[in-house]
Amino acid sequence: MRTINNFILIGLSIVSTFYMAAFAATTGAVEGFVKDEQTGKPILKAKITFVSTKSSSIRLVSHSDKKGHFYRGGFTVGVYQIIVEKENYMPMQSTVRVSLGDTAKIEIKLRPFKGPPPLTKKISSKAISLLNEGKYEESIEKFTESIADDPENPIFYYYRGAAFEKTGDLDKAMEDYQKSVELKPDFILPTANIGKIYAKKKQFEMAIEFYKKAVELGDQDATNYYNYGICFMNLGKNEQAKEVLEKLISLDENYSDAYYQLGIIYIGLGNSALAKEFLQKFIELDPENKNASIAKEILKSLNLP
Repeated sequence: MRTINNFILIGLSIVSTFYMAAFAATTGAVEGFVKDEQTGKPILKAKITFVSTKSSSIRLVSHSDKKGHFYRGGFTVGVYQIIVEKENYMPMQSTVRVSLGDTAKIEIKLRPFKGPPPLTKKISSKAISLLNEGKYEESIEKFTESIADDPENPIFYYYRGAAFEKTGDLDKAMEDYQKSVELKPDFILPTANIGKIYAKKKQFEMAIEFYKKAVELGDQDATNYYNYGICFMNLGKNEQAKEVLEKLISLDENYSDAYYQLGIIYIGLGNSALAKEFLQKFIELDPENKNASIAKEILKSLNLP
């Protein structure tokens, strides 16, 4: 019979932006607003792309209206990465969980970009289309042309880095993300992605440094908070992990995996009652999750009323 320690080891895994979630043959919806981070005013015609974290081929698109509002139905149940783009603004990324028959609510704040608006340029627009279509090598070629045309534009380096990352070339992706951050130190997406690459390389101290910076800059992606906490767990720093994961569920009370990991942490801290509470909440939120059966077995082992 597996012991609780076995279960704890299973729990410590880094989730990339393409975090896996169970799907069902049912649908839900996402609704929200896109606003200017500085003025709070609504942003018209922002492009909102939803990409399934289970399969990047599942992709839905919406646009904000004059009130900054958007609504998109027809989502298969699961977790989606949200990419929001608008000329003259820094692109932003977030994560949303879609539940059966429910409408997930989200607000996105975009930071104004000072400099030439990249999405109006023909080369970069084509490069982004190729990236979205999964034509990564062609996208890299186009972004390289964009960089030659405007070598001081951090967004081009970010997108080319994302394309390199898709091809599995983490070293080149890292170089582009670092260049993007060098040019634009408050650019959240490449900052968080540097953290993600360090986590993939199991360099957790370095990953924490960049996740922390992304959070301080105002990162809106719950998955980055989650990975930030998991890096602490992999270093055995459960108190710090607990702080980050509890902050995450205060921001997104439906982020089920955070409850699972908090249950594991509280077992390690000797607080079985709180461990039970978090594990039960995890199962309630996400009964089809791959770790749900493990959580159930842990609960049996705790022998609590």
